[in-house]
Parts: sequence; structure tokens; C-alpha cells
Amino acid sequence: MQTFIIQRRHAERYRVIVRTLIRHGLGGLVGPVDVGGRIRQRLPGLSRPLDPARDTLRRSRPVHLREALEELGPAFVKLGQILSTRADLLPPAYITELERLQDQVPSEPFAAIRLTVESELGTTIEAAFRRFEEVPLAAASIGQVHAAVLPDGTPVVVKVQRTDVDATIAEDLDILADMARVGQARSTLLRQADVVGLVKEFTWTIRAEFDYRREAANADLFHTALNDDTTIRIPRSFPSHSSRRVLTMERIDGERIDRFARRAETAVSPPDFARRLVATTADQVLRIGMFHADPHAGNFVVCDNGALGIFDFGMVGTIDERLRERLMLLAIAVSERDASRIVDELSLLGVLSAGWDRRLMERDVSHLVSQYVGASLRELPLSMILTDVMSLVRRHGIRMPSELALLAKTASMLEALSRRLDPDINVIAVVDPMIRGALREFYSPGFWASRFKLLPLDTMLLTASMPGHIQRLLSRIDRNDLTFHVHYDELPETLRSLNGMVNRLAFAIMTSAAWLGTIVIFLAVDPDLAAFPGFLFMLVFAVLGGMVLYGMYSVWRSGR
Repeated sequence: MQTFIIQRRHAERYRVIVRTLIRHGLGGLVGPVDVGGRIRQRLPGLSRPLDPARDTLRRSRPVHLREALEELGPAFVKLGQILSTRADLLPPAYITELERLQDQVPSEPFAAIRLTVESELGTTIEAAFRRFEEVPLAAASIGQVHAAVLPDGTPVVVKVQRTDVDATIAEDLDILADMARVGQARSTLLRQADVVGLVKEFTWTIRAEFDYRREAANADLFHTALNDDTTIRIPRSFPSHSSRRVLTMERIDGERIDRFARRAETAVSPPDFARRLVATTADQVLRIGMFHADPHAGNFVVCDNGALGIFDFGMVGTIDERLRERLMLLAIAVSERDASRIVDELSLLGVLSAGWDRRLMERDVSHLVSQYVGASLRELPLSMILTDVMSLVRRHGIRMPSELALLAKTASMLEALSRRLDPDINVIAVVDPMIRGALREFYSPGFWASRFKLLPLDTMLLTASMPGHIQRLLSRIDRNDLTFHVHYDELPETLRSLNGMVNRLAFAIMTSAAWLGTIVIFLAVDPDLAAFPGFLFMLVFAVLGGMVLYGMYSVWRSGR
């Protein structure tokens, strides 16, 4: 009933989604919510030929998926951008195409921007800013950016959220959650991918991204952590001129890093900037535990003083201490080319699926490692290593933690951007000394002393509580009150299969019995076929015979 209510409440939006998907040849994606066939017949215009200018017949399915997501708006664009980070779930062709997702739309009228800014800041634009440019610097489906000047003369940029975006996003998130829930209940593949969990994670991410205060906090964290590095510039936020839907940041002028790469003569060479770009990202991961997760050219500028300016902290990855330690141990296992230890570390990372085959996993890891025996990691392109690793991940159904998947995606994007500055750069060669330094710290006595300083207290607390736990366990055993709970993931599907089999069997028995009973009555009564009773007997006999044949066909079609 809940699913039906959600579908009815968002019926018009469902029509738009289904029409868009079917127009791009993706109607199968709406199959799990049982709207494809019925809505196709009821929606006007679905059978019209596609626009020849779009040349749909010659484009691949990934291209259609990207274009459909772009047409469906901000929530679906963000979903595609997050899916582009999940090389463990999607083939390379889809990842490559989703990376091209564009979010460019016409700018919102300045009257609406003024209304949002003044309602959020509680004052007029003239009182809050000395100057506020009406023409935006950039516009996207979620918000747009305007140049402005604070009353004290500080140049800033102001990001303003669109007026109607909240309602649109909320409706699309409801629909995505509904489709994921129904699809996962009906599909083993979607259940293995935990599509409901992915949509929940996406919902949390996009709701957080819609709160500009979070982006301001991220920028301030990076500004504080990297403030001592004079070669890096991070804009600071202005809380007095920011809110949930308005973000005011320091303006950093400079030349986009990709345009800078095409200049013939510069004070600092493009290869130097490429190495600086890679090094600062590695420093963020290894030292800060947070990293800028959207390294495309528009988010980096070369300042007049030669510093590297970094913008847009809406998408930030986090590597907590536990994950960082496990990655360190995994790096050690990889450096030693120990397939067994690599598999152990992957298992402890919690990325292996239920029922995984250790023997096959070790064999494939050993084969992958053997490809690089005798080769220095400094000589290998990062993209080639990531491609081989992700191929193994998909083959074994490994579910990577979202933070690790985002890190792998960031590394791949970072290598592509740095190669635009320096085609000969080797990312691994740049980060290798930094990783070795982190490993030396990992092995240092000071590091482990800090880790073990609370160990005596934890041990004493555990020792003190152990007798009570043992006593309660023995008491439950003595009372025959000890129970175990077993969860079987495939139980719902098994029950549905059994239920369908029983239903078909019962249907076949009842229709066959009724059919045979009709024959017996017909032979016993021997009605006149030309009269109404005889005609009625023949009609009932034909209908029941058809039902028997239909039951036999259903059993044959299901393969049972």
C-alpha cells in the first residue's frame, strides 16, 4: 500500500521519468516498479520516432543513460556523478560516459536570486554587500555563483541555491527510494548490489550537499590544514554572509589550470603544477584524512603569485584512522607481493561479498600481482593498475566501501588532469615517497605508543566485566534459554518461488478436477447439444480446458 501511495502521489513525475527512459531505450530500468508496459500504452507520444538529429540508433547504451540523467534534472545528475565513482559496480564504458555528465542550465532571474539572498541573510542585498553582480559567473541546476564585494571591500563569490530545487530533489529522492526498494525485493542482482543501501547513501550525500554550511565547514577545515603551505590557496568562508542556501567565499582570481597548461612561457612550468596538484591531494589523504573529491579543471586555478587555488568543497572524501591503517597494511602486502595477505586485508576492510571463494580470490590476486613482478611501480601508469584492480573487483562481486571507491575515482581523475599539464608525469612516482614516509611513521614507536596508551585500561575493564558476562551466559544455558538467530538472505526469494509453485500446482489440480468432473457429468446426463443445456456444458468444458492448457503452459514457461 505504501508503494502505491508513493506512486500515486508522484504520478506526474513518474510519467516524465518513464517517458525519458523509454525515449532513450532504457525502458527496462522501470520494469522493477511494474510501470513500463502499462504506462507505455497510456502515455501520449511514446511511440513517436526519435529525433533523427540525435542519431540515437548509433549511440551506445551508456550515452543514452548519461543523456537521460541530464534531462531528468539535478537529483539524477548527482546520482550519475556518484555512480561514476563506483567502478566496482559499473563497467568501464558506463564510468567513462557518466564522467561527462553536464549540469549546465539557464541562469535563474535575478529577482529570484535577490529574494533568496535577502530571506536567508535577513537583510537587503544593498546592506549586506557593497556590490553584487546580477549576471552570474556560472549556473547549474542546483544553484548559481555571483561575484560580489563585502562592505569592507573584500571581493567574494556568492553561491545561491535555486528557489524550487528543494521540492524537486525531495520528490526524486522519494521515487528513487521507492524504485530501489521494489527492485531489490524482486531482483537477486539488485539485492547483491544492495541498491537500497546505495540510494540511502546517495540520499544522505545529496541532502548534505544541499546544505551550504557543510561546504563552508569543509573549506574552512582545508584552509586551516593547508594554511602554512604558501603554494596552495584555499578560500575561506564568511559565516556572517552564509546560510543553508547561500554561501559566501573569498574570491581567488587566477587562470584555469587547463588553460594555463597551453601557455608557452610561465614562471612556474605546467609539469611543476602537475606534481604540486598530485602531491597536495596525497597530503590530504595521508595527513589530513580528508581529500577534495572532485578534481576537474574548473576547480583549480593558477594565481598570479604562482600558488595553486582550489575551489568547490561540496564533494569531499574522508579516510578515517581505521581505514588509513588498513590501507597502510594493504600497501605493505602489495609491496611484498603477498597474495594471501592482500586477501586478508581486503577481508578485514569488509569489502568481500558473502560466500566468497578464498581459493579463487587468492588465485586471481596472485595472477594480478604477477603481472607487475620485476616492474617498478614508478614505471606503471596508475590508470592501468586501477583498471586491472576494478576488473578483479567486479569479477568477484566485491563491494568497496564508498570512501575507498571515491578515493579510487579521485585518483583516476587526478591522473587524467595532471597528464593535461604534463603528459609524462607518473602519479605513483610522485606519491611514492609520501607513502613511504607515512609507512615509516606507521612503524614508528611513537605511533604505536599512542595507539596502545589506552590498552591497559581497556584490558582491565574487559577483565572486570568478563565474570559477569560468563555468569549470565551459563545461567541462560542452565535455563535452556539460549537461542541463536540465523539470517538467510535468499529466504524471501525462495519463499516466493515455493509459493508460486504451490499456487500453480493448486490451480492445475482444481482446473483438472473441474474439467474431469464436467466430462463425467456430460457423459452421465448426455444432454442434447442443440439445446441450451448442451451448449452450456460445451462452453464450460471449453473454458476449463483452456484453463488447464494455460496452467500447463505456465509450468512449461517457468521451467518447472
